[in-house]
Amino acid sequence: MTPASAGATSEGVFDLDYASWRIRTTLAVAGFAFYLGVFVVCHQLSSSLNATYRSLVSREKVFWDLAATRAVFGVQSTAAGLWALLGDPVLHADKAHGQQNWCWFHVTTATGFFFFENAAVHLSNLSFRTFDVFLAMHHLFAFLGFLGCLVNLRAGHYLAMTTLLLEMSTPFTCASWMLLKVSFERKNKCKVLFLPSGPAGRTLCFGSSTSG
Repeated sequence: MTPASAGATSEGVFDLDYASWRIRTTLAVAGFAFYLGVFVVCHQLSSSLNATYRSLVSREKVFWDLAATRAVFGVQSTAAGLWALLGDPVLHADKAHGQQNWCWFHVTTATGFFFFENAAVHLSNLSFRTFDVFLAMHHLFAFLGFLGCLVNLRAGHYLAMTTLLLEMSTPFTCASWMLLKVSFERKNKCKVLFLPSGPAGRTLCFGSSTSG
């Protein structure tokens, strides 16, 4: 089955000529540019509005922005993956070779995202002189897998779309990491003084409006 087949039609923004290399490349570049934009906007907004972000070291700021960018991609991935898993009859009819135009859109933009993520991880490694081989391999395999789907016009889309469900946890990871940093930053504002009065002693907290 090819992108032009009758079973792979869709409406609106997804109704493009995905057999065209130019269309697929353009969407991949658009995916890269969009998520790069999310990264930059997150940095600008966090720098302006969030005191916790401003208190972080550079490496943690990059991780904060990447976590937010991954969370946005996680929302896209969850929607695409759940629809492929639960709703699309064409993909369920032929899980090996079934294709849909909306799947082509997500395959191409996800390829752009994974290229962005690989570039961001390696630039971060160079800047901060770190390297996690398992993280690098994870991102590389994700990019190569979706690049293969982008290049191969005969590849089925069911597996690629359901694989995107692995990104479902990223919004929760982002929220929990940011909340952890906010909590840690608030605790650092609290100067703790231990007064040894009695067997248990006593702790006084200064410089913070929080109690506990």
